[in-house]
Amino acid sequence: MRKFKLGIILFLFFLFFSANPGWTEESAEEWFERGIKNIETENYKEAVYSFKKTIDLHPNHIPSYNNLGYLYNIMGKWDEAIETYKKALAVNPNDVRTNHDLGFSLYKKGALDEAIAQCKKAIALDSEFAPPYYISGVIYLEKKMFKEAVPVFKKALEITPDYPAAHRNLGQAYKELGKNISGADHYYQAGILYLKENNREEALIVYENILDCSKEIAGVFLKKLYPDEEAPTPTTLLPLKKKNQWHTLIAKMNIRKDHSTDSKIIGQLDKDTKFEIIREAPNNTPLYSWYLIRTKSGFSGWLCGVHKGIIKYEIVAERNASSFSIP
Repeated sequence: MRKFKLGIILFLFFLFFSANPGWTEESAEEWFERGIKNIETENYKEAVYSFKKTIDLHPNHIPSYNNLGYLYNIMGKWDEAIETYKKALAVNPNDVRTNHDLGFSLYKKGALDEAIAQCKKAIALDSEFAPPYYISGVIYLEKKMFKEAVPVFKKALEITPDYPAAHRNLGQAYKELGKNISGADHYYQAGILYLKENNREEALIVYENILDCSKEIAGVFLKKLYPDEEAPTPTTLLPLKKKNQWHTLIAKMNIRKDHSTDSKIIGQLDKDTKFEIIREAPNNTPLYSWYLIRTKSGFSGWLCGVHKGIIKYEIVAERNASSFSIP
C-alpha cells in the first residue's frame, strides 16, 4: 500500500512538472537575452538556436525574427533570411526596419527588382528612414540606372549627410552620367568624411575617383591627404593596371602600420593570402617596395612586397569587383 501511495505521488509530481514549462526550460525572455549575448560574442550558431527557441515560446516576437534574419544575413544564408523576415511581416506588416531588411536580403540574393519593390514599401512606411533609399541607390547602380540612383542617394544624404559611402556612390552616379564636377564634389565630400574616420585607405581610393573627374579638385584633396608633408605627384600613385589586379603572397608576411620596418606590426598574413594593392609608397625602389594593401576580408596595412629585390607576391587575376559601396 505504501509503495502504491508513493507511486501516486510521483505520478502527480510528474504531471505538475510537465504542466509548468518554466520548471523545465528557460523563458522566452531568457532565450532572447542569451541570443543577444551570443551575437555580441560572435557565437552565431548558438545565437540562431537561442532566437529560434524564443520564437517557439513567443511566436509573435518581432525582435527575435529581426535578429534571426540579421544572423542569416551575416552568415550569407539569404533564403533563410528572406523566409524569416516574411514571417515577421506576417505578424507586423508595417514594421519599417523589417521591410528594409527583407529588401536588403533580396538584393544580396540577386532578386534586384523584388528588392527595389520592398525598399519602396519601407520608404512608404517612413519617408525619413535613410537605409532603404541607400540600398535602392546601390541596386540602381548595379542595374546601370544612373539617373534613378541620383535622387535616392540625394534623399539618403538629406537624412544622413555624414554618410561617406552615400557620397561616394552618388559621385559614381554623376560620373557615369558625364557630370564630372558634381561627381568630383561628392567624391571629395566622401574623402573628407573618410579622413575624419581615420580611414586613409578608403580616402586614397576616393582620390583616384576624384582624379578621374577633375584634376583641380583632386589637387585640393591631395593636400588634405598629406597636410603635414609634401604631397606626392600623381605619377607616384599606383598604376591602374596594378590596382585592378588581385595578388597572392608567396610567403608569410608581416603587415605594418606604415611603410617602414620600424613601424608597428599590426598583423601577419599567411602564404596564399589574396589581396589588392591600393597604392605604392613614394620612396619605392627596385630593391625595396612597400604597398598599402587590403585583403578580401577587409584587413589593410603596409606590406614590403619587394625585399632585397625579391618579389614576395604574384598576380592572381584581374579584379572584377563592383566599384560602389554597400553597408
